[in-house]
Amino acid sequence: MVNRMPQMESSSILPKGRFTKLLILLLGMLVLAPLLDGFFHLRMLDDLFLTAVFIYATYSLSRDKRLLAAGICLALPAIVLTWWCMITETAWLSIAAGLCDMVFILTISVAILSYIFRQKQVSTDMIAGAIIVYLLMAVMWAQIFFVLELLRPGQFAFPAGNGTDIRPQLRYFSLVTITTVGYGDITPLSPGARAFANLEAVMGQLYLVIQVAWLVGMHVSVRSR
Repeated sequence: MVNRMPQMESSSILPKGRFTKLLILLLGMLVLAPLLDGFFHLRMLDDLFLTAVFIYATYSLSRDKRLLAAGICLALPAIVLTWWCMITETAWLSIAAGLCDMVFILTISVAILSYIFRQKQVSTDMIAGAIIVYLLMAVMWAQIFFVLELLRPGQFAFPAGNGTDIRPQLRYFSLVTITTVGYGDITPLSPGARAFANLEAVMGQLYLVIQVAWLVGMHVSVRSR
């Protein structure tokens, strides 16, 4: 009975089985939304996926009352401001929405990582959670780039003919940067934008190295028992 207590405590933050559905929602936002751009308005579809991610991520915190309260307090302003920006296109609203998104994503990422590092065995759900944190990092950095561009336009060079909504383009740039693919079609021009792009690339690689090494080490440790 004593040996089971740490596992019960770790599952109190995020119940098992939630990561797979959250991963599907994230992949829908990152992959399906751009693919369906020809059939639906991309801005609305993107906001729908983002809202679904926020709601389900908040629901995942339901077993911890403090985290749930923090998630609701952060998710509600983020969702309201995101949809309000579709009605009223003002820079300060978009900046506020981007900042709320960043704080909420950071909170969810920390909660998921806390859950993962408390586990005693490698599972499919845990691996899905590790992937989610990696993708959430890309989304969070996209919001950082978005706020930077709104604060001082012209910090990024975008290819011609890709529309006026820069959020999907910056999310694409963030994914290309964190994976160190670097196609070069979107370019950071200002020193600040380049510094943040460099930081994202370094943090993305460090996360992969540390997380994969930890998962492999824990798997080897369990097999050697």
